[in-house]
Amino acid sequence: MNQYDVYLADLNPTVGREQFGKRPVLIISNNYENLLDVVTIIPITSLKDGRKIYPNELLLEDELEIPSILLCQQIRTISKSRLIKRLTYIDNFITRKKIVDVLCLRFEDVG
Repeated sequence: MNQYDVYLADLNPTVGREQFGKRPVLIISNNYENLLDVVTIIPITSLKDGRKIYPNELLLEDELEIPSILLCQQIRTISKSRLIKRLTYIDNFITRKKIVDVLCLRFEDVG
């Protein structure tokens, strides 16, 4: 289990507007942290026609089987027991850099 692996995960149960159900997630925690029994993930959702991509999201056009959106505003730490199976791996350096850039935007002072 490595940083930038994409897994199918069961995110239930959830509260409020958290992403729920079985869906792909990107492991974003570093490989040292991934030795623990929890991992930090970003949920992924499929791209629907007309769906706007917000600054705190990233469009993955070619990295997965279908165009998808990385929901960086929904970053969370989950138990490894929620991970069902490995789907793929994001190995493109430019895509990885974009992911880190979008995550860093979450912590900028916008006031």
